[in-house]
Amino acid sequence: MFSNNDMISSRQIKRLLIFDLFGISSLLLPAQLAGTGGGMGIWCILAGTGLAFFYLWMLQICLGRAVQDYLEYLSQGFGTFLAKLFYVCYGLICITAGAYTAKLLSELMCESLLDSREFPVALLIVLLLALYGGIAGLEARARVYEILFWVLVIPLLVMLALCVRQVQAIQWFPIAGHMGEEAAMGFWSGAWRCFMAFLPLTFLLFLVPNVKDKKKTSYAAVCALTVSGLALCIIYLILLGIFGSRALMQEQYPIITLMGMVKIPGEFIKRLDALMVGVWFFTLYAMIGSSLYYGVSILRRAFAKSAADKNAAQKNEPYKKSCYFAAAAAVYGIAYGFYLLPETEHLAGRLFAYIGVPFLMLVPMLSLFLCRGKAHNKGSRVRTNETDHDERKGVDEC
Repeated sequence: MFSNNDMISSRQIKRLLIFDLFGISSLLLPAQLAGTGGGMGIWCILAGTGLAFFYLWMLQICLGRAVQDYLEYLSQGFGTFLAKLFYVCYGLICITAGAYTAKLLSELMCESLLDSREFPVALLIVLLLALYGGIAGLEARARVYEILFWVLVIPLLVMLALCVRQVQAIQWFPIAGHMGEEAAMGFWSGAWRCFMAFLPLTFLLFLVPNVKDKKKTSYAAVCALTVSGLALCIIYLILLGIFGSRALMQEQYPIITLMGMVKIPGEFIKRLDALMVGVWFFTLYAMIGSSLYYGVSILRRAFAKSAADKNAAQKNEPYKKSCYFAAAAAVYGIAYGFYLLPETEHLAGRLFAYIGVPFLMLVPMLSLFLCRGKAHNKGSRVRTNETDHDERKGVDEC
């Protein structure tokens, strides 16, 4: 028997975060980083991971200070209106990120398994599955991915091990890339892209009501980021050593192409690339489910008067389902718009890179200074009141 109270363990948090971080980063970043030249991409990954660790450090402090939820914490320093406005922005970012990931997964399915004309149907199926997972709740999704974790990881490790013998280390050089101003700009651009791929760490802020031990939650996030960064480094070196930087740049999904090149002894499995697409199907699907779940939860919390009102609305099943259906419809519309009008996707990407990412970084950073003082003063007032009460009680007893 399993409980269904939306409380999840640190192990489940770690595996959910690994799925969220690994999918898009391993699918898109290797081809994008190959343009930096030679082995410069590996330094971009390390720099981006370092930025992600700094970002995670800020999130851990915010997580430790938030007592009830992140909105109450932000309200201490920014006021209720700004805190709710920030929450609306967080919710819209989650919905847009879910739409982009749904469009990416649907294109991957059409390219590997279906036909491009079936994109609307593939997108609809993906979002119906995500809708079902969102309505089922956080705990149900966490249990599913806890079971699937090793089922997906072990075949991937075997496939990568079989690829190692094809790696030509000479392709990694020059290990420091090319020198010059253009190379420096390419390095920082690559590092920024890597950091953006690790931004699902932001979901950690909204787990306050769903975890019991915040220290274990923070440790789980550190483990997830470490594993994801290490996996990205290994995959990039394997792809660069096999394809070379020029050929790697031309591949849309190089890791999927690599899976199709692997020869298993006996050749008893045909279309191995189609089989291994399942790994990225579940990782991208996890990201879609997380974006949909947190997007709905964040927006409902932003428009609720208090956390108690949000919890009461959580028990109202028709209202809960209507919110998820509306969010799924919005995700479908945005994703289909990205597919029909690629320029809108590029515009959304630029807006996210130049406005969304600074927003996600600045809000926790500013809260470290603005929210700490009021929380400290509030605690001081509580301790002062308790001290005064104890003194009055002592005088009365005398």
